[in-house]
Amino acid sequence: LFRVFAKSDEFKYVLVRANERVELQKLLTQVPVPVKEAVDSPVAKINCLLQAYISRIPLDSYAIFSDMIYITQSANRIIRALFEIVLHRSWAQLTQITLDLAKMVEQRMWRSQTPLRQFKSIKSDIVRSIEKKDFPFDR
Repeated sequence: LFRVFAKSDEFKYVLVRANERVELQKLLTQVPVPVKEAVDSPVAKINCLLQAYISRIPLDSYAIFSDMIYITQSANRIIRALFEIVLHRSWAQLTQITLDLAKMVEQRMWRSQTPLRQFKSIKSDIVRSIEKKDFPFDR
């Protein structure tokens, strides 16, 4: 789904600049879902920036940050449109996955993370220790 999102026609003018390659290479090692495209591919950049947005990975370059803002402004709308398409075609599993992705983008939190990440008052080391214990919150 990340690749389908990244190949959206809305991002056809997003390019990889020469000064961004080093930071993109660093981001590709930090994102949770592996990216198969090369570093100089716009699809890899878009995919990587969306995952960095969800993961709340800080960016160093202003140019990459501005591209991330452009991508994330359209992300929720495009992923909701993908959800509507797969829902209309009655693809149940893909509908669930797409809805989960839409929620992850909106909440900036991976599905595998604890819901306590939404609260800024809880220290990050406490949240990480809770996530390591794999405490189920759906009970």
